[in-house]
Amino acid sequence: MPLTRLSLAILLISSAVFGCTRKATPTPIEELKLIKDDVRKFEIKVPANWYIQTVSGELVLATSHKGVSRRFFDFSRGEGGAKVEFRAIQLDSTRSMDSLIKNSKLEFEDHLDRYTVTDVSVGGKKGKLLAVHFDQEDGEYRSEAYFAENDSVVSILTLAAFGKTFEDYKEPFDEIVKSVKLARRPDVISNIPDTIAPTGPEPPSDTLRPYSSSEFTIQIPQNFEGKNANTAGLSAINFVGSRLDCNIQIDVFDATKQNKLDKIIEQNKPNYGGGDARSTSLGGTKAYYFSYTPTKTVSSRAYFVIKDKKLFRITVNWYKAQEKLYLPIFEKSLATVTFK
Repeated sequence: MPLTRLSLAILLISSAVFGCTRKATPTPIEELKLIKDDVRKFEIKVPANWYIQTVSGELVLATSHKGVSRRFFDFSRGEGGAKVEFRAIQLDSTRSMDSLIKNSKLEFEDHLDRYTVTDVSVGGKKGKLLAVHFDQEDGEYRSEAYFAENDSVVSILTLAAFGKTFEDYKEPFDEIVKSVKLARRPDVISNIPDTIAPTGPEPPSDTLRPYSSSEFTIQIPQNFEGKNANTAGLSAINFVGSRLDCNIQIDVFDATKQNKLDKIIEQNKPNYGGGDARSTSLGGTKAYYFSYTPTKTVSSRAYFVIKDKKLFRITVNWYKAQEKLYLPIFEKSLATVTFK
């Protein structure tokens, strides 16, 4: 996922929908294992018992449990969670370490900059530490991001945790920082230029496969996986492929107390940038959707439907630079939705 700036004013949903706890339960780190990258030659230790994803030459991501990745993207409510993320980013005429640091900051509703930037040493090089902490309904969120440049490549190590659990990981996090070997430019191998280039995320399949729950059915891209997501509602499922910022998520809420769709749309308008919702239909049922931009590299839509005293919220997100690749497939998928 590209480094972006998020607007918490847009992304946080009304607190009336979700419960509140002040301290989450941390996921133990049983041991650390060293991951070595063959393309940019970086090294990083990560928790061996966490959920680990890698993109050769670009990314190592370890999360305390499989379903929490999305929360670090949109800051939705959840049950805690932590991550260790290492990224290697090639500098060019439009991208510097300073710009990467700036674009890594969240934007807050009051427009205050809550970040501190300090000098540090990472992987034997002088670097910067970008740190922030702020309160959320399940306790404090804390993040430390280390930036260092080597051979015109910036290595970024981010350690973050929800639910006031960051300090629980202090000892292994310190060891992880010490384990870093910085990324560098790939070796140039004569006559084999393609063998050193990262393949990148796999695009969505235009072949759809059915998914059925007790509340709805939908057909999703064949290479997407359905993962249960944290929610305060009745259920939530996130359909995602190899790009974590391109997904379809369906949340189901109890609408017995409030089943007037027009009023729900009006109440949610501030959460999606204040723009007007557009009328449409899903599964033969009247629906509305908001178009909004949660980050400068991602576009999104949030659809709302009421069926049999249940509120369905279907959120689709796609990487702007590949809109022609993702959006038609997502629209094709949405056209298959039926409600039970």
